[in-house]
Amino acid sequence: MSRVTPQPFPLDRQAVMEILPHRDPMLFIERVISATETQLHAQTLVSPDWPVFQGHFPGFPIMPGVLLIETIAQAGSLILGLNGADEEGSFIGFSGVEQAKFRRAIKPGDVMEVHVDLMRARRGFFKFEGRIEVDGALAAEVKFAAAQMSL
Repeated sequence: MSRVTPQPFPLDRQAVMEILPHRDPMLFIERVISATETQLHAQTLVSPDWPVFQGHFPGFPIMPGVLLIETIAQAGSLILGLNGADEEGSFIGFSGVEQAKFRRAIKPGDVMEVHVDLMRARRGFFKFEGRIEVDGALAAEVKFAAAQMSL
């Protein structure tokens, strides 16, 4: 894979939306700090205004684990999008979660530091490892797979 066009870093939310198909309320990457062909570092401020916190959980709002996995997966898709792996008429979609561990709760006001490594790419199938850190502490880690899928 080779990058289609050089990107100035950091990338803001608008630039992320030019690469990913996700939109509110399901876009969880606000800024890309840095990226290479196999690694990406992104950031997101967890907003207390996100609708998920109305029900997860009233009086004790925390990010659901499934949304942490989604956040890491979006960062993985960004690696591929920045490197031109997504083809017209297709998209990169989740194909499996091998392992997920949650180490600490992520709350409104936290800044998620999202780190993803592309471990393997072969004929439209991709393996990743990712993690989220908050204040330098590991909060979540995931090993997952994605695949090129036709629209």
